[in-house]
Amino acid sequence: MLRYLKIFGWFLFTFAIVGIIALLLGVEPTVATARQALGLMIMQTAVSSLILIGFRLNKNQQLPTKALLYGGWALIILLVIVGQVWLNR
Repeated sequence: MLRYLKIFGWFLFTFAIVGIIALLLGVEPTVATARQALGLMIMQTAVSSLILIGFRLNKNQQLPTKALLYGGWALIILLVIVGQVWLNR
C-alpha cells in the first residue's frame, strides 16, 4: 500500500500543478467556477506535498512507516470529502 500511496501522491501533485497552470492560462472549468477550481487545486497541491514530504521524512527515519501510510490515506480521503463539499456548495 505504501507504493500505491507514493504513486498516488505524485499523480495528485502533477495533476494539481497542470490544473493550476491551465486555470491561469484561462481554461474555464465546466463543473465549478475558476476560483473554486483554483482553490481546490491549491489544496490538492498542499496535500500531495505533505505526502511527498512524509516519504522524505520516512526515508530519513523521522516518521514511522505506519504513520505515513495511515496519515497519507487519511489526507487523501479528507481531500476528496472536502473537495466534494467545496464544489457542491
